[in-house]
Amino acid sequence: MRNLETQSIEGKDHFTQMSEAGRLLEQSKLALREAEQSHEALTRHLLGEEPSLLSAPPMQENISGVSIPEIDSRLDAMQRNLDAMLQRFTEKHPDVLSVRRLITELEEQKREQIKARRLAASSNPSTPMSTNPVHQQLAISVSEAEATIAALQTRVAEYQVRYDRMQEAVKLMPQIEAEFAQLNRDYEINKKNYEQLVQRRESANMGSEITNTVGVDFRLIDPPRVSPKPVAPNRSLFLPLTLLIALAAGVAVTFAASQLRPAFFDSRTLREACSLPLLGTVSLLTDEIMKRSQRRDLIRFSAACISLVGAYAAGLLALFLFFRPYCLRKSDEPH
Repeated sequence: MRNLETQSIEGKDHFTQMSEAGRLLEQSKLALREAEQSHEALTRHLLGEEPSLLSAPPMQENISGVSIPEIDSRLDAMQRNLDAMLQRFTEKHPDVLSVRRLITELEEQKREQIKARRLAASSNPSTPMSTNPVHQQLAISVSEAEATIAALQTRVAEYQVRYDRMQEAVKLMPQIEAEFAQLNRDYEINKKNYEQLVQRRESANMGSEITNTVGVDFRLIDPPRVSPKPVAPNRSLFLPLTLLIALAAGVAVTFAASQLRPAFFDSRTLREACSLPLLGTVSLLTDEIMKRSQRRDLIRFSAACISLVGAYAAGLLALFLFFRPYCLRKSDEPH
């Protein structure tokens, strides 16, 4: 915890972090030098811009950089008219010459107005030099450059502090690594000693328990035998349950067959199922042959049921009479 800053962050060790901080510091210094050079150039241009605009000779100045709206609009119209005429006529055409003369006169008029304005500005000392738009733009640029320089100086100072702190931490890295290795070595030794002591304590506990049992005579009273009672399944419950499941399965199959092929035993059920008027019913008349057939069917059904119960009882009897003594004899044998 004391040297947490020197640990690796996002897979980067301390030296990689220091190299990255140095790279950011150099980039910030370069950006600061560029901003300072730009500020100096803008300052020199600002200090020399306004006097040159006021003291330049009127006949040698370029009037294209000065705007007079009423003359500029006429010059643009005349220039477009001249371009259209040159597409149809030659340079010697009278209309072309007339238009060129008008353009020259407008340019001379614009130059005279610019000269008059500059003379008025020079004759009035109270007029501030900052009224020039170029001067104002240069002043704004100088202010922005100064703000940029201040921000870059703060950034350079912060990166310099980080880099210096990392350089100081580099001197302590061998000592920190040595302390870390010593801690790990001491931990491993203490862990090994602790495990050995735990093993010795368990051995001592087992030895004391064995010592306490010295003098006790162990004798074999009865040899091991197989338990005569089976663990599973419980046959006394399983066999009657099987019989009941078989009877229930027969009843279920009969009920399912009656539901798949239903029959009506009275007129009321038929009327309710069909929702139609019932005109009449025909009764079934049983004779002696049919009665004997029904009686035989009942006897066969009863015999089948009695045979099932008898077979079940015979199976139980055979199980308990023949197989149980054999199992008991096998369980008496020693293993």
